[in-house]
Amino acid sequence: MSVFISIVIFIAILTFLIVIHELGHYITAKMAGIKVEEFGIGLPPRIWGFDKGGTKWSINWIPLGGFCKMAGEEDPDIPDSLAGKKPKTRLVVLSAGSIAMILFPLWLLPLAYMLPLERVSDNPGIIVSAVITGSPAEQSGIQANDILISIDGKEIEYFTNASEEIRKSVDTNPGQPVNLLLTRGSMQYNSSIVPPANPPTGQEVLGLVSGVLITEVINGSPAYNASMQAGDIIISVDGILINNYNDLNDAVTLATEARPNESVTLIVARNASEGIAAIALTPVPRIDPPKNEGKLGMLLHNYIITENKAYPPWQAIPKGLSSYGSIFAGIKDSFAMLFSGDVVAKDAVAGPIGIAQLTNEVNENGGAAALFQFAALISIILGIMNLLPLPALDGGRIVFVLIEAARKGKRISAKTEGFVHMIGFALLLALFVLISYNDIQRIISGEGFLR
Repeated sequence: MSVFISIVIFIAILTFLIVIHELGHYITAKMAGIKVEEFGIGLPPRIWGFDKGGTKWSINWIPLGGFCKMAGEEDPDIPDSLAGKKPKTRLVVLSAGSIAMILFPLWLLPLAYMLPLERVSDNPGIIVSAVITGSPAEQSGIQANDILISIDGKEIEYFTNASEEIRKSVDTNPGQPVNLLLTRGSMQYNSSIVPPANPPTGQEVLGLVSGVLITEVINGSPAYNASMQAGDIIISVDGILINNYNDLNDAVTLATEARPNESVTLIVARNASEGIAAIALTPVPRIDPPKNEGKLGMLLHNYIITENKAYPPWQAIPKGLSSYGSIFAGIKDSFAMLFSGDVVAKDAVAGPIGIAQLTNEVNENGGAAALFQFAALISIILGIMNLLPLPALDGGRIVFVLIEAARKGKRISAKTEGFVHMIGFALLLALFVLISYNDIQRIISGEGFLR
């Protein structure tokens, strides 16, 4: 059922974003006096429609996207046509859809922060999932489920931050105590610990561990056969500390590539009475495992603090704008990694099938709050991609307008332009098939974006 719901969510997000795109074309076309013959939600054949303001408004059977059909898109002889307008006007109308998609998250993201959704807590701190027996943390009285707020006055947001701050303190002031601020229930307390010079392999220097929480173990899986249980917390894999899903996936993949068909050793925190245990199991290939099961056969949950919270507008707006900027920074970094070869193209590009898969992972990982962020990311990426100077895209049409402007109003024939766009569409269709094949292969192999 969750997969079905995620597919419905994906279709709803994609359709909504394309409607936003087409509204950008519609509004600027009407302002420029261009006749809009039909504005459709979904793709034909038509289910229902009505006429208003000289435009046919329709709802169509294929629930993917929408369209804004303007009069004379390539024929300037048609009255009130797009092609009959000056190049400047056509540039505005053709680019308006993509600009609308790029700017839309400026409204969407602040709105998301105003809604009462479960999200990662703004309050500093991480949950201590377990305390290693005999460690400095245990000797100082720290317990599992305490919340670590700061180390030497520096607030902690993720466990990797904690590890970095502890190591920094050890390197800077060897043999000197590290000051921790923690909470237990409603009580806040301080703890001063002297880190050991050489902690055991696979253990954090103070004996505090975070990791990922196992919420379910699948019958017959390697984890099940190794007697792992729901409620166990994975701390490390073959000595590599685990802080989140990606750490676990990377560590298991690294181990299985280095030693195929051999066992890996997991350090696991079970409960206060049993403490830390070492469990050996052998990862196996699994065909299309459900979300977060991977090669081990477990459903996982990041061991982080979440809360259900809505922000007032004066807090939601700056948070939304900050998220908007972070998305652009992430897109820039992703393109840089792609062009530098740090990321393989097939792993960085996804079509509708891949985006649907990612929607399912985002929905199950982060819920509604993450879906708003995801929709904003997709909106910006689609807006940018559609402006690329490729035939059949708005960017390709813009190129023809710019050529016309450079030639002092001498336009390329509609027949030639139509032929170029047709060839471009055929190439895009071939690329779509190739990307879809790669998406299907990813699903069959049990791989995912967030696992």
